[in-house]
Amino acid sequence: MAAPERAGDGVRPVDGWLPVSLPDLWQRHWPGFFGAVWYRLDWQADCQGEPLALSIDRMVMAGEVWLNDDLIWRDESLVEPLSRSWNMPRYWLLPVSAQSHGNSIWVRVVGSEHAPPGLGTVRVGTPEQVRPEYRHQLLLQRDLVFITLVISLMLGVLFLTFWLLRRQEHAFGWFALASSLWTLGLSNMLVTSSWPFANGEVWDRLSQVMLVLYCPAMCMFVWAFIGQRRVRLERAIWPVALVFCVVVVVVPTAHISLVQLVSAVSLRLVLLAISVQLLWHGYRVRQRYLTLLGACMSGLALYEFLAFVGVLKVPEVYVLLSTPFISAVMFMGLAMRFSSSLKRIERFNDELQTRVDKTRAELTETLQREHQLAADNIRLNERLRLTHDLHDGLGSSLMRSITRMEHGDGLKGGQFLSVLKTLRSDLRDVIDGSSAVPAWQSPQEWLAPLRRRFIDLFDDLGIESHWRLPEQWPGTFTPPQLLALTRFLEEALTNVLKHAGATRLEVGVCAAAERGLNLWVRDNGRGFDVDEVLAASAGVGMSSMRMRIERMGGQLRIESRPGETLLTATLFGKPVSA
Repeated sequence: MAAPERAGDGVRPVDGWLPVSLPDLWQRHWPGFFGAVWYRLDWQADCQGEPLALSIDRMVMAGEVWLNDDLIWRDESLVEPLSRSWNMPRYWLLPVSAQSHGNSIWVRVVGSEHAPPGLGTVRVGTPEQVRPEYRHQLLLQRDLVFITLVISLMLGVLFLTFWLLRRQEHAFGWFALASSLWTLGLSNMLVTSSWPFANGEVWDRLSQVMLVLYCPAMCMFVWAFIGQRRVRLERAIWPVALVFCVVVVVVPTAHISLVQLVSAVSLRLVLLAISVQLLWHGYRVRQRYLTLLGACMSGLALYEFLAFVGVLKVPEVYVLLSTPFISAVMFMGLAMRFSSSLKRIERFNDELQTRVDKTRAELTETLQREHQLAADNIRLNERLRLTHDLHDGLGSSLMRSITRMEHGDGLKGGQFLSVLKTLRSDLRDVIDGSSAVPAWQSPQEWLAPLRRRFIDLFDDLGIESHWRLPEQWPGTFTPPQLLALTRFLEEALTNVLKHAGATRLEVGVCAAAERGLNLWVRDNGRGFDVDEVLAASAGVGMSSMRMRIERMGGQLRIESRPGETLLTATLFGKPVSA
């Protein structure tokens, strides 16, 4: 029997009792009534003195229980904010002293406007009969929900960590968000008080907002998981979800249950749709793990939808548990994709190692060839240097001796011996390179031997020569630089003897810009076409002079016309130390 407490004073009603069957929702009997309703269950104890037990699987929203006129239990708060016993099964041992032959269980249920109020199933019997049923209800309504929350929370934290470590894996981030939202939304089933809010309906609104946001987050995860972009859907799904959240927040308290019903149906339809999409995508791209994953998700989503609409007669908690199973299946899918990615990385590493080994072998072979070419180039350069040194040094000496013999009466014994000694000295200079060049104190001292060898020959040939040499160096020059200038001057003077037909010759040393030194040779010979000679690369002497000067970082300037030829070699040295 059930009767509303019209006065709201906590006193059992005298009239207005109706027969009801449990579980009962009193809005069916008294639409629009919110307050307290008394339920009365009359029963007889066949064996007085036998211990008996009582269990109630739910009281929506709070309540108190009496055996006859003795209070057995009362919720902590029977006024707003009400205690939340709507999903908490209760169990008591009935005191033998309070029992009689005819007994009544009185249950006062205080309802709220935001949840359908009523009383769940009531069982009275021996402890051996009632306690197993209570434990079963406790498992369904509390333990399984708690396990579901723990699984969802662990998956959310796990994939949030993966996403923080690898931000480009957007599927990890969306899965972590979806699992977290589902955990927050489902936590409403375990809350037994309104704390920290002033009203229990805040928990219902907050839970509903989390579940609404779970829907687009799950869609984004599936799309990211299969690597597809649904630009229009992505742009539309979040505004729709946010609008629905606003509706949940501002809807009148009396309509919260209706909004929850619409939201639950929409959520299950969306989950079914994206599960079918995943199944179709896996079949279309011929990826076995995606097909298997889509089939599992589609089956679970269909089962949940059919159970929710009442086609399948299963407890409500089993319906709620299907979503964590979907999360577990998605976790398996992510793990399979991660394993597949690792295998691809391993294959790539093997291929990369093979290519590296092949490239290393090719590089080793190339370096060996380059080394051989470099060695050959060094030998060629050394031969070329030796050729130029022989031409500029020994060739110059031979040219002077030939010229003296052509314009004189031949060489006598002493002169012939002097020529041989000069040739030996020039040959030694060629072999020793720059190591035999002494540190000259001044340009005059530096060019004195060369000047002495050529000036007698110029006098014999009727060539007037003038030497303009300073007493101090304009800078500090290395022995290789001075040797290069010496070879340049020998070649220039030899060319005057061989080709110029000059009667006047000038040799000078002067300072140049940037602590440089200019060594110039001017004659009044027949001259030549500079561009034509350089373009034709005629003779070894001209190229030898240019190469020597440029090798030392200097410059060679050649100017020639009929009646005058000027060769200027410029080298740069260090400043003279104080």
